[in-house]
Amino acid sequence: MLNIAGPMSTASAILPDTISPALKRNRDFSWINDSIFNNNIRALLDTIKSNFRPHSSCWVQNNNYSSSYQGWLVFPHDSLILNNNTYSNYPDQIHRSLLLFKYWNVIRYFNPYNYVQNIPWDSTLYRNIIPLINAPSDSIFYCSFKKVTASLNDAHTEGLTYSTNLPFPKYYSPKLVLRYVQNKYVVVKSGHIYIHEGDAIESIDGMSTTAWEDSLRPYISAGNTSVFHRFMCQYILNGPFNSPIKIVYTDSTGAMQSINWSRDFSYEDPWFTSYYPNDSLATVKWKKFNCNVGYVNMGNLQQSDVNIMYATLKNCPSIIFDLRNYPNGTAWNIANLMYSGPKRFAKISIPDTSYPGTFFWIYDSLGINGNGSPYTGKIIVLVDQETQSQAEFSCMMLEAMPNVIKIGSQTAGTDGNVTTFKPSLDIQTGFTTLGIYYPNGDSTERIGIVPDSTVYRTQIGIRHKRDELLEKALQVSDCIMSVQNIVPEESVLVYPNPSTGKFSFSMSQINSLEDGAAQIFDIYGRIVYRTKLIQASNSNNLTGEIDISLFSSGVYLMMLQYGTRSSSIKLIKQ
Repeated sequence: MLNIAGPMSTASAILPDTISPALKRNRDFSWINDSIFNNNIRALLDTIKSNFRPHSSCWVQNNNYSSSYQGWLVFPHDSLILNNNTYSNYPDQIHRSLLLFKYWNVIRYFNPYNYVQNIPWDSTLYRNIIPLINAPSDSIFYCSFKKVTASLNDAHTEGLTYSTNLPFPKYYSPKLVLRYVQNKYVVVKSGHIYIHEGDAIESIDGMSTTAWEDSLRPYISAGNTSVFHRFMCQYILNGPFNSPIKIVYTDSTGAMQSINWSRDFSYEDPWFTSYYPNDSLATVKWKKFNCNVGYVNMGNLQQSDVNIMYATLKNCPSIIFDLRNYPNGTAWNIANLMYSGPKRFAKISIPDTSYPGTFFWIYDSLGINGNGSPYTGKIIVLVDQETQSQAEFSCMMLEAMPNVIKIGSQTAGTDGNVTTFKPSLDIQTGFTTLGIYYPNGDSTERIGIVPDSTVYRTQIGIRHKRDELLEKALQVSDCIMSVQNIVPEESVLVYPNPSTGKFSFSMSQINSLEDGAAQIFDIYGRIVYRTKLIQASNSNNLTGEIDISLFSSGVYLMMLQYGTRSSSIKLIKQ
């Protein structure tokens, strides 16, 4: 191979070695001295290394020659696409070897985060080269490749890696949205009459959620447990279109239930993507609460909205920026309006494509000299596992302001522009190409945005449609709002259950004299019974009876609504 490449030209200039160790981590040639090579090969490799000089005609180049800040890479001199198509003609062993060789080298020299991987990149090659090149089928080959990409511990890589022939996973699901809450996979949105918000998934198709985690972990590229569980919330439900699925879950009473369903919907259906932790703010771009606190939903705010949003909220004593979503590139304009003047908020490492294996720093700054209307109030930023990439970068822009409080939980820990490419005709992948750091050099990769106040959603809060992060933000804002305490599930009792049709119920800790209502639904979701409930003035308990003796035997659902409280109780009529 070396002979075919031809002799290395002798360098006429001395190579200046002024690059800091942190910026040449990927330029490690100690492998040349491995005893696997004989003396002649080692001497030839050392000659090549010693005579290399940075030049612009490298195989890998930056996508934008006028602005290296763009940071993603292209391959103009030698296409990464191999002459094989695993859909119609599975590549032979030579081409599988070439695919791995090209992919491994791209990551080896240009991935800024090799140094934070769980397993050294050299070890990843050693562990996976034999299974990958000996893979007996296209599906096993793709799964072997997924194990390689998983070793990057990069959530960007996970989102960018797929096969047009063999999706991993297949993107069809029953109508359920899950979140990992209090060490459980909890339903936050349901399209089934008997599975409710707050129910916890116990098993899917006979495998416990823990078993699903163990089986899929080797294939998932995730930098921390927060984003790993975010992927799992989707993956444990997914499968081929219209395939059956058996779900075992724990309901609000603590009882174990099971249903047989099917995967009828694409995970890209708007029904899934429209979920938001606070229903009343799901479509809001910005608003002003009655207590004069501003709120901005960064996932909905558009570039054209920024000026009027800021004009409306700039005099509020506090503004809550909700980044539990993916923004629309608005943070740059927001920071220019809010900063009192130019300020650095990030430090970025960019691959030097003329000198493979090395990087250079730039600082990112925003703000305008002489800004006449900088923001002087309190900034509160909401983050969680959904906060990734541009959302994390937006948070860094906002937290460069004074008087900023970040509320929530660990974010995805992957930020920076990405390079995407196709190592074969049907496989696409990618990786994070820019290294993102705070101006003092602290990294965000795999760490994410660290909250100042750690707040998690809870299972009981989800059941009662509560948004604990927003409530904490309002509290920090000194916003006095009528937010009732969450009532424990055991405060609602129905007995006997099962029964022949007569049920008694009791809802305790009623603190107002508002009227309530009870509704009964059949298995088709039809309301078959409703009644008004009135609380006795001398008691803080609400009691009553339901008589469905004349109804057919089976399972019914009772919804109790009282003021801002609601509870769902499953009734079994014998």
